[in-house]
Amino acid sequence: MVVHIKLSPHKTADGDDPLGRSWYGYDPDAIPAELWANNRGDWSLLAERISEERWVALNFEGQVVLVAELEDPAYEVPPGVARPKKALLGRVLTEDHPVSKALIGKQISYSSRNAIQYDPTPELDSLVDADSAPAVDAETTDWTGAAGHGVQTDPQVRRAIEDAAQDYLMNYYRDRGWTVTDTRHNRPYDAVAERGTERIYLEAKGTQSRGILSSSPVTRSSTLASIPENASWGSGLI
Repeated sequence: MVVHIKLSPHKTADGDDPLGRSWYGYDPDAIPAELWANNRGDWSLLAERISEERWVALNFEGQVVLVAELEDPAYEVPPGVARPKKALLGRVLTEDHPVSKALIGKQISYSSRNAIQYDPTPELDSLVDADSAPAVDAETTDWTGAAGHGVQTDPQVRRAIEDAAQDYLMNYYRDRGWTVTDTRHNRPYDAVAERGTERIYLEAKGTQSRGILSSSPVTRSSTLASIPENASWGSGLI
């Protein structure tokens, strides 16, 4: 199930933007995590329809440019925004993910002038299940990825694992005297740790399998899109 969202051309956001954005719309120079962070809301989304969806596809001029998988919960209502405006919560899929391969570049036709369209696409869920099927780890119930890290297929379990990893990493810095702000729901990175004039952007990944830290899928280019180029950042695989 896919939520299709039509993007406008690049526009400057209002100074009181509820998501703290400086811009929104399509920017051909933005990397995927940045494009998602600036276009995940605030939309007039239907809660009952979102609950039926798994994927989100952003499209510009009728062509899909980005695909994300919804988390649980799948959305938030930003402070200061009147209902039913919502902002989606999800993770950008990599280019080699089977759903990205199926949707990126696809032409989208809208049945109305509404920027939101909900499409039933059960074949996408089947595509992911088929792609994961050969590599079951019976001990951990994770799907084992090429680098040795499990990819949990149950969204609630996956969210719990990710939350636990993020909480552990934030507490690690707090225990060492840092002031840590949780940003996992409104920024493409999980948290910011500050101590005096120092600032570190944090990103955590959780796994149930016996992966190796050097094989972690955390990368600055894909996840920490909106931080300054010379900023410090830390990651943890837990």
